[in-house]
Amino acid sequence: MKMKYIYTIGFTLIMFQVLSAQTLQDYLNVAKANSSEIKEKHLEYLLSQEKVNEVGNLDNTNIGFGYFISTPETRVGAQTIKLGLEQQLPWFGTLKAEKDMAKAVSETRQFDMELAERDLLFQVKAMYYELYQKYKIEAILKENKQILTTYENMALSALENNKATMSDVLKIKVQKNELHSKIFKNLNEIEALSKNFNRLLQRDLNTQIVVTDSLSVLDILIDEGSINEHPSLSKIETFNDVYSTENELINKDKLPKLSFGLDYILVEERQDLKMVDNGKDIIMPKVALSIPIFTKKYTSKTSQVKIKQEALLSKKESQKKQLEIALQISVLELDNSILNVVAAQKNTVETQLAIDVDLKAYETGILDYDKILNLQLQKIKFQLMEVEAVKEAFVAKSKMEYLTK
Repeated sequence: MKMKYIYTIGFTLIMFQVLSAQTLQDYLNVAKANSSEIKEKHLEYLLSQEKVNEVGNLDNTNIGFGYFISTPETRVGAQTIKLGLEQQLPWFGTLKAEKDMAKAVSETRQFDMELAERDLLFQVKAMYYELYQKYKIEAILKENKQILTTYENMALSALENNKATMSDVLKIKVQKNELHSKIFKNLNEIEALSKNFNRLLQRDLNTQIVVTDSLSVLDILIDEGSINEHPSLSKIETFNDVYSTENELINKDKLPKLSFGLDYILVEERQDLKMVDNGKDIIMPKVALSIPIFTKKYTSKTSQVKIKQEALLSKKESQKKQLEIALQISVLELDNSILNVVAAQKNTVETQLAIDVDLKAYETGILDYDKILNLQLQKIKFQLMEVEAVKEAFVAKSKMEYLTK
């Protein structure tokens, strides 16, 4: 029995250590490893790389077979069967240009994977900080409910000595009931948020989540960074290479194409006469040249690429402007959140000082229950404001990381 007790304690300690070891970075790693969207983008990238092997190859070799139903007579015999072989060859460098373009297109796919990862990590961070806020709210509400219980007991004692009224007691009870209701609502929100967090990590919905006990805005290092390395901009820049290689391919494609072939015709031997080369088969090498003389499609394709390149410049400027605006908003939100944290902390301390002053009066038997109740509710308000501001500060920091790192 004693050994079983020791094993139970040991197992509990191990589980506690495992759960305690879970950090935000651990959750980010789990999210990346389990993400079906990142896997999808990775497979699309691999598929685009495989397509490079698909292009840059010669067209099919044409092999023909013909049988003369009505055999044409020649001086050396009748033609009976015709075999043909033909291969078209693009101009020098065309196949390489095709491969270069496929590679350039493939490179753009990797940025889709990076964007999917950034989006996922930001969502995980934002939801983690929201969970932190909910747990802190729970602690704040429970602590203040206990304080109101103390006030209630003080008011009941004072009521017996005619130093308080039943109205004072009931007002405290009403506020306790309000906190009780808020606690259970908050618990429901924690449960729903925890399941959504596990959904985001693509794991069992009931997996326990461990959130840090405290976050300090003093730990936030403000570094605006640069949006120039954002995958959305890198992807747009990579399309410059795509359009350059597409233009090169068009220039190669409009050059003449050569075709080489060979016809082989079987000839029957004539029995009615004797002559040189009687029944000799025919071998005919062939060369053909394909020249785009009466087509304007290549001119049109070149114009299209030029328009794409001009549109790309506008798209890059637009995207860069949006990212800069988003970054500036995040910086502003971070600064304001830190100011709100400082203000809320200061107001909480000063409200507590006012409460302490009023509680001193209780020693002389005089206590204004309306006043101390209002002060306590003000303190709760400032405590919740602080937690909200801390969450917003870390979410803003995460947004900045999404935009710059």
